[in-house]
Amino acid sequence: MQNRFLKFLKTLLFILGSTFCLAQTSTFRLQTADSLFQAKQYTQSFGHYEAILKNKEYTPAMLLKMAFIQEGLGHIGKALYYLNLYEDTTHDPAATAKMQELANTYNLQGYNLNDAERALNWYTRFSPYISAFLLSLCVLLLSVAFYQRFQKERRPVVSVSFLTFVLLLFFAHLNYGGDIEAGVVAHANTHLMLGPSPGSEVVDILNEGHRVEVLGKKDVWLKVLWDGDVVYVRDNNILPISL
Repeated sequence: MQNRFLKFLKTLLFILGSTFCLAQTSTFRLQTADSLFQAKQYTQSFGHYEAILKNKEYTPAMLLKMAFIQEGLGHIGKALYYLNLYEDTTHDPAATAKMQELANTYNLQGYNLNDAERALNWYTRFSPYISAFLLSLCVLLLSVAFYQRFQKERRPVVSVSFLTFVLLLFFAHLNYGGDIEAGVVAHANTHLMLGPSPGSEVVDILNEGHRVEVLGKKDVWLKVLWDGDVVYVRDNNILPISL
């Protein structure tokens, strides 16, 4: 029994030590990258930033600097990709305005949203808070129903009916109110196909930087929405906007 405990303790200490070392390494690398960025050694600093991001670590400032570097190099697609990541993290309206400015300059689609799309984005942004509110409301209504039933000895018809409605709303929110999946076209001459096959009809050919809504995936093909139509594109041509 004691040997098992010691083995568990050693494993735990190893995991904690490894995590601490990784955190220290990432912090040092971020400091190195920031120093290179301040010295205007942008390509060198970007290499460090990219390695940190691949390790699933980032800071909003880092994402903004990566976008700045890529724009300076003329890689508008990647600049918009990192701006999308930054905006998705911070919800900074200045980032939204910058993306729209670049989209207008380079004639890119997917950035000028209509009222319905703005409302959907707002809903997606505040989805966790909506979940917490609906859950709290369910608990409150359940408490009221129990109080009316066992303390006042009467049937809680109204509260139970309202509780049922809120539960149905909560169920719909959890199952059908997920995040919008979107991506940025990564390469020039990206072919949009009518079906998930290289032999399918070509619908359009895009330059880098366009933003598309991702509807699903089949093998190496992404099902996306483009200009109101459902089309397919190879997954290596799309940079998913997710961290």
